Amino acid sequence: MPRIRFTNLFAERIGGVNSVDVQAATVEASLRALTDQHPILTPLVWAKGGALNSVMVLFLNDHQLGAAEIATPVGPGDEIDIVPAIEGG
Repeated sequence: MPRIRFTNLFAERIGGVNSVDVQAATVEASLRALTDQHPILTPLVWAKGGALNSVMVLFLNDHQLGAAEIATPVGPGDEIDIVPAIEGG
């Protein structure tokens, strides 16, 4: 069962919880399971049309994933981190 970890931006919306275990076979399915369990997170994770929100960055076991890698398989003990991209000016 993979675990999704996230920042306070997410945690403050779901009672301070900073990680969620989900049953899923891919990164994308894990994120969909997260937003099924916590619909309030949907606009943070998914853009209109169902694509990954472009301002979010994904990591699988501390390896950054590109948008094309969202179908990467996951298994027990895997950790997915989703964090907002930081923009500078």
